[in-house]
Amino acid sequence: MAEASPVRRIAVRAPDGIQIVGAASGEGPGLAFVYGAMMEQAGWERLLPYLQPGRTLYTYDRRGRGESTDGPTYAVEREVDDLMAFVETMPQPRDLFAHSSGALLALYAMERGLRVRRLLLYEPPMAAVRLPLLGLELPDRIDALVAQGDRDGALELFFREGMEQLAMDIQRLRDGPRWLDQTRYVQTGSYDVRITRTYEVRPERLAQIDVPTLFLLGTRSPSWMQEGVRRFAAMVPGSRLEMLDGQGHNAQFQGPDVLAAAINAFLQERRPRNRRNASSP
Repeated sequence: MAEASPVRRIAVRAPDGIQIVGAASGEGPGLAFVYGAMMEQAGWERLLPYLQPGRTLYTYDRRGRGESTDGPTYAVEREVDDLMAFVETMPQPRDLFAHSSGALLALYAMERGLRVRRLLLYEPPMAAVRLPLLGLELPDRIDALVAQGDRDGALELFFREGMEQLAMDIQRLRDGPRWLDQTRYVQTGSYDVRITRTYEVRPERLAQIDVPTLFLLGTRSPSWMQEGVRRFAAMVPGSRLEMLDGQGHNAQFQGPDVLAAAINAFLQERRPRNRRNASSP
């Protein structure tokens, strides 16, 4: 495991004026991390020590979480703006790792022209193949419970219908160390549902992604997730799909060493230069 290095705080102003707060540690080419639902940047602390040294590791809190501020109304496009604003502060060459709904934000950003050297996407969810389908009204129902002050109920609803958790698993989560923290930013659960529910798969846009891309998929993830990730990988030219043995949707918690090994190996590969980033080493 890599030794801890001093952490440097980063604050970036998004186009709509909110502040996105992140951190950087280490020295060398940059690797940025974008998380999915019900997480803050501190959640990467199990994974980062397993990553090989010689890189600057960048994390940030998405709007409405941690020190990052939030706007009065939510729009997916603004979250894409946030991601691009943060990553574009990083010097080239820079790589990007994104998980779950965060991986959909990364795809949006790449479709809009974000420049990175390598792209790693861990289980971007494809709503069209999910069973049961995410309800169009779910974000509004989460928002309504938050507005009523029932943050606990909103979090339970998110896990039950947004993440397909069984009652006994929700109780286990409620008894765990993260539940109370998650109720603080549970309103962002509706953000992630909106990202997943509204992401439009456009093969012609995905075909324009011309950077080396690795899709990661847990062998224990549900069949609909596996089908969706395989479809994404088939639409991104030259991408590769790698299975994380024994892992599900959250290897950053359950198997950080397994996830880090896949990240390390991909970033160490010697890759041909691509058209968009021909100037990057």
